[in-house]
Amino acid sequence: MQAVFLVLGALIVASAAAAKTEPGAATMNFIVMRNGNQIGTTTMRISRDGAGTLAEIVTHIEVKIAYITVYHYDQNETESWVDGKLVAMNSETDDNGRQHKVSVTRSGDTLSVDADGKVAEVDPTVIPVSLWNASLMRQTTAISPLDGTLTPVSVIDHGEEPLVLQGRPTTAHHYSVRTSFPQEVWYDREHQLLKVELRGSDGSKIQYQPG
Repeated sequence: MQAVFLVLGALIVASAAAAKTEPGAATMNFIVMRNGNQIGTTTMRISRDGAGTLAEIVTHIEVKIAYITVYHYDQNETESWVDGKLVAMNSETDDNGRQHKVSVTRSGDTLSVDADGKVAEVDPTVIPVSLWNASLMRQTTAISPLDGTLTPVSVIDHGEEPLVLQGRPTTAHHYSVRTSFPQEVWYDREHQLLKVELRGSDGSKIQYQPG
C-alpha cells in the first residue's frame, strides 16, 4: 500500500485548471480518487514575485476498508526558488505513522540536505521530485520530499497530443516519467501541470479531479 501513495507527496495534480487568487499566485484544490472512491485531497499554491517563486503543497490521504483506516499519508511541503534555482525546501511527512522531516538549504553553490537529522551535500543543480515544476522533465536525479533521498529520474517525451479536460479539448505535452515508480504527466504550453495518471503497485487506479 505504501508504494501506491509515495507519489502524492511529490505534488500530484490532474485534470484541473488553476484558480487565480491574486496577481502572481495560483491555488489549486484536488480530490484524489482510488478505484472510483475518494481517498484524499491535495492543495497546491504557487506564488511568484519577481525572480522568486514559492510553492506550498499540502496532501492528506486516508484509505479505509470497511470503515477502518488501513493507510494514511499527510505531507506539508514548501519550496523556495530564486532565478530558477532552488534555495530552500522543507517538508514534514507522516507516512502511515512513519515520521520524516527534510530540510534543503543553499549557501552559494552548496546545496545541503538534512533528512531526518542526517546531513549531506548534493549536486547544487538537483531539484525536488515535484511535478508542478516542468523542469523535472530535464533531470536525471532529484530529491525526494518524502525522505530526502536522491532518486533517479527517467523521462520519455511523447510530444504534444490532444487532451480533454473537464469537457474542453486542449493540446498538452505528454511525458512518461519514472522516479520511484512510473507515471504519465501532461503539461500545457505554459508548462502548467494539467494531468497525472498512475497505477498503484497493487494495480489500483489513481485519478485526480478538481475539488
